[in-house]
Amino acid sequence: MKSTTEPFKVTCKLLDGRVNTADGLFFLDSILYHAWFLKYAPGVISGTEREENCRLHFGLPLKQLSSNRYSASCGFYHDYGVQIEYWNKRPDWGKEIDYLDGGGKINSSSGTMRAYRMPQVIHTVGDIEFYGYGTISKIKDLLSYIPAVGKKPAAGWGAVAQWIVEPWPEDWSTWGKYGLMRPIPLDENIGHDLSGYVKRDCAIRPPAWKSCNQMPCYVPKVTA
Repeated sequence: MKSTTEPFKVTCKLLDGRVNTADGLFFLDSILYHAWFLKYAPGVISGTEREENCRLHFGLPLKQLSSNRYSASCGFYHDYGVQIEYWNKRPDWGKEIDYLDGGGKINSSSGTMRAYRMPQVIHTVGDIEFYGYGTISKIKDLLSYIPAVGKKPAAGWGAVAQWIVEPWPEDWSTWGKYGLMRPIPLDENIGHDLSGYVKRDCAIRPPAWKSCNQMPCYVPKVTA
């Protein structure tokens, strides 16, 4: 049976509302991209397999536009406050390699014997809303593989209590309730005046960390 694509809304309910993010942007297409590899090619995520060696056909259950980006918005939420928290790493006393430097002393400036105390920008937020156009049943399935959003989830930040995916009457993946709903390249015309939005380099497709996916964009205001 052929899958049906339609407008949808995703609500991400967090366990305690604390998320680790410096720029405040959460991309639904990037979340689904990560989920696809968790389901179909987990070795790429764990580092035991290279992405280019994955022989499966990659595809997200989202409408793909002519500009080679997906019909998926950023996450929108109410930001209750920002604070600095830390993640700590103790020396790995169980490691035998690189205990000693060239002079026979313990090397505590690098490697497994170095201790870290790293500051992180933590936002306390309400439910995160995403909008898009795609196949709801497949999106629900992929999101079931995502236990957290944001950076450093192993430290407890960004833990997800529930994903809710529901049909929506309109496609708000690009323009909707909050105005601009996702980064748009400066040279792309979406039929709305974007002159009041911040301009900066931003990813327009996953994976967001690849420089080839980044370009100067108008960026939405995602917080209330």
